[in-house]
Amino acid sequence: MNCPIQLTSHIIGDKWILLILRELFLGNTKFDEFERNLAISKSVLTTKLKLLVEFKLIIKTDYKEEKKRTRSKYQLSKIGSELLFIMGAVMEWGNTNLVNKEETYLKIIDKSDTPVKLVFANQDNDILALDDLSFELS
Repeated sequence: MNCPIQLTSHIIGDKWILLILRELFLGNTKFDEFERNLAISKSVLTTKLKLLVEFKLIIKTDYKEEKKRTRSKYQLSKIGSELLFIMGAVMEWGNTNLVNKEETYLKIIDKSDTPVKLVFANQDNDILALDDLSFELS
């Protein structure tokens, strides 16, 4: 079936992929940052980063600090950056239904430090309620 949910889940339907993407959205770009922040093994991290590069969600570039070996850093590609909507929806759902608000938690804010809310809108920018929506095969 040519289903966008099925096709997308093959790429990002993995916990490590989602957590690496989270790290990239937080501004982390280096292998050792991912390894430390995620407590992920080198081999798993290497495999997942290669997959993200292969699907063109991230771009790998090499850099070299003085008197050190060449290393790689990663950044979101244009299509990888578009995953912010998916990540935002997951975060919003988790913040509403799972997160302990008495502890520090991740949220998206605007430039005035105000939390943002994701919404569905039609082509006229009218905000829609969930009961205004339906799935359709075309």
